[in-house]
Amino acid sequence: MDENQDQPIETTKPAGRSASVRLRDRQSTDRREQHQRMDAAHQSLADALRITYRLLQGGMVVLVLLYLFSGFQSINEGERGVSVRFGKIVQPNLEPGFQWSWPYPIGEVARVEAGSVELPIGQHFMPNLPGNRTDPMEADIKSFSSTRQLDPANNGFNITADLNIAHTQWRAYYRRSNHAMYLANIFELDENAIVRAAVERGVVRSVATIEIDELLKNSNESVSEMVRVVAQETLDELDSGITIDRVVLARKSPPTSLIEQFSSVQSAAQNAGKNFEDAMLERDQVLNETAGAASGTLIEQINEFERLTEIGDTQGAEAVLAKIDLLLVGEEVEINGEMVQWQSSGEVSELISNASATASAMVSQAIAGYQLFEAKQSQFEANPELMIARDWSDAMTVFLNKDFVSSIMLPTGVSAEMLINNDPEIQKEMERRIKQRLTQESYEKRMDEFERDLRRSRRGIEDPEQ
Repeated sequence: MDENQDQPIETTKPAGRSASVRLRDRQSTDRREQHQRMDAAHQSLADALRITYRLLQGGMVVLVLLYLFSGFQSINEGERGVSVRFGKIVQPNLEPGFQWSWPYPIGEVARVEAGSVELPIGQHFMPNLPGNRTDPMEADIKSFSSTRQLDPANNGFNITADLNIAHTQWRAYYRRSNHAMYLANIFELDENAIVRAAVERGVVRSVATIEIDELLKNSNESVSEMVRVVAQETLDELDSGITIDRVVLARKSPPTSLIEQFSSVQSAAQNAGKNFEDAMLERDQVLNETAGAASGTLIEQINEFERLTEIGDTQGAEAVLAKIDLLLVGEEVEINGEMVQWQSSGEVSELISNASATASAMVSQAIAGYQLFEAKQSQFEANPELMIARDWSDAMTVFLNKDFVSSIMLPTGVSAEMLINNDPEIQKEMERRIKQRLTQESYEKRMDEFERDLRRSRRGIEDPEQ
């Protein structure tokens, strides 16, 4: 019998039923069972590997999805984004919000601040600030070094057009206008230093074009604009993508050792300006009190009359004088092709009224004198001796009633010789009045010459006697 095969052994069965018997080798049976168990293990391992592979595939898909979703970047308000793919800019100006880009290393979204940035320049052009001070922009000017000798290594300053020294502090306001250009050419840590250097270059060049008095007195908006233009040109040459919106001159001062002297000069200039304004107000008040609304037109015509008189234009001067007369009485006058009519008031009106009254009185007095002359002439023709005696008596009466006349009565037929000296008091008074009159005449002459020279210089007319 073969060991590898199970052969059935037939036996004789009873006639009533059939039966069979199968004999097996024990070793062969164990080997078969072992093979069956190994097949089940292999199947379990295969199933486990299959499940693991499926999980690995799912994990890889999830990782790919997570990688893709990582390209969503949040851009905050006040920021702008720049999308880059393989180092090339594909979207230069992404708005705030969620924006998608290929994740790193394929792509990237770079954020750039879009708001305005304030850059103070408080120490570069100022003297040394001794001690552990705070912000130079907030420090008092007296806190800075006041030495007369400035060391360029420790003390900053500006040189003006008239070779004077001045100290200034500035504030610059800038923004990143071209975000792609900014990212391509400017390193963020060097941004402030680059803008500061550009503004300082503009300050040096601009302050060197004006004098120190102009720098200290005026508002200097033109200088600030010049600084901005020069600084912007510098940044544009670097392709920085930065725009300077404005530059403000925060502080300006002379050398700290000369602040008091400059302050006194500025104070004197302010007082001079105030005095000038007061003089102009007083001038307007005097003109208004003198001639009222007609003062301006009268002054123009008087100046024109004097100009024509000085150059010898007699006819023109007479025509202008006629216009002045009409203006004084309020008549309508043609000046420079326009009809002008002003009603004079104030002292001019009063003088004209007094002059009219005086003229009327003189005319009346002349008429009365003429009538008296005719009456005396009739009396003289009728009785000359009586008329002469009466007039002589009246004249003597008036003469004897004078304060400086003394009367001495002598008896009839008595003659006397009198030696009379001048009254010293009367003599002194007469001399005083003569000197006062000469002084007044000399003063009026000098004032007339001064006013004539002043008008001549204003009109640019040369003195023919020079």
